Amino acid sequence: MSRSQRPARLIIAFAAALLLAYAVVWSQVSSIDVGRSDFTAFYVGGTLLREGHTGDLYNEAVQQPLHSALIAPDREGNLPFVNTPVAAAVVLPATFLPLPVAYRLWGILELAVLLLAIVLAIRSVEWPSGTPRVWKVAAGAAALASMGTWTTLIQAQWTPILALGIVLAYRAWKGGHQATGAALLVVSAGIAKPHLALGLLAFLLGWRRRRIILGAIAGAGGLALASLALVGPSGIDGFVKILAGSTTRWVLANMLSFIGVVGSLFGSGVAAHLISLVATLLACAAAVWLGALVRSNPGRLDTALVGAAVLSLVASPHAYSDDLVMLAPVMVIGVAAAARLMRPNALLTLSSPVSLAFCAWGLLTLAAFADFADAAKFPPGQLAGWALVAAAVLACMASWRSHRPAGATTLRVAPLAGAQTRT
Repeated sequence: MSRSQRPARLIIAFAAALLLAYAVVWSQVSSIDVGRSDFTAFYVGGTLLREGHTGDLYNEAVQQPLHSALIAPDREGNLPFVNTPVAAAVVLPATFLPLPVAYRLWGILELAVLLLAIVLAIRSVEWPSGTPRVWKVAAGAAALASMGTWTTLIQAQWTPILALGIVLAYRAWKGGHQATGAALLVVSAGIAKPHLALGLLAFLLGWRRRRIILGAIAGAGGLALASLALVGPSGIDGFVKILAGSTTRWVLANMLSFIGVVGSLFGSGVAAHLISLVATLLACAAAVWLGALVRSNPGRLDTALVGAAVLSLVASPHAYSDDLVMLAPVMVIGVAAAARLMRPNALLTLSSPVSLAFCAWGLLTLAAFADFADAAKFPPGQLAGWALVAAAVLACMASWRSHRPAGATTLRVAPLAGAQTRT
């Protein structure tokens, strides 16, 4: 076995073990836990839409009886449906199945979407010439084996749709289709989790290309029209009201994004929300700066998109560990970008660019596991939020130092071991 390939094979083996463990845990989820999963709220929303509840889709008095009947004999309180009307339409076909069957099927479908996003990222990114296939597989395996994949399966969550949207947008941009890429990103985020895309939208604003802005507006307009057609003005009003009320519904310390750090230090009061708002604005400002870097030199797209996606998760006012999967494809993009900076025939070390990319991803996953294990009580509170900030700083530094504009010193771009030198 080549010394340069041994670390990759170890990464693949470790990732495979984690994925097997996730599958075993998921197979043993009880009917009670199915009823308490996030998917139950999606199922309620899809069922109400199917039954003609449009104007009162977001009325909790209407949601509660259906939710109670679905989870009986469990008496857990209502988990409200707060996703977009389009999300209710997407999940509607699954509501023709019994809840336990729909839960299993939805989890498998979301896992398939995530796998597709990762495969497309591997195939779309520019790898150094001669990169061994085992390293590409290792990047994909590591991306798939995060804590986010496990909780996505357990909760049957939506976030893989955003992961797919990010990589589809990336492919469109690499192909010169700026408006299409922006529209794909906005639509994928708007289906279920627009709050996760704040930094990505700021990134588009910083890019300041007319076609980018028009594509984003077209995507948002299409979602708005589809939502209006599905639930009418009264349904839209209910959606806005339930979103406004949900800002104080959740314990901030349990969040994955930086708001979790603030919540673990300052609680869930007004002061914590104000501090979190400042942190969100700072993260979005950094994402705008990354967009400006891409505008000045499109060669920075890969690292800047990685940074913008991480900052988008940092900035989110509502995020849990399942939302980590939105970063899975950009992790692959980051590994490939790091590989392009390595010297010819260089072996991996703890300080090599590729190792830094893998270590940042591993640190984020370990932090998320630690937060889950101790309910984010270990000082200094929520660890994943700090790990996300560190990853964002690393990506911003890489964006600034690589692919410098004309007139600056050109960095040497080199492949993984065994590849030819490329400048």
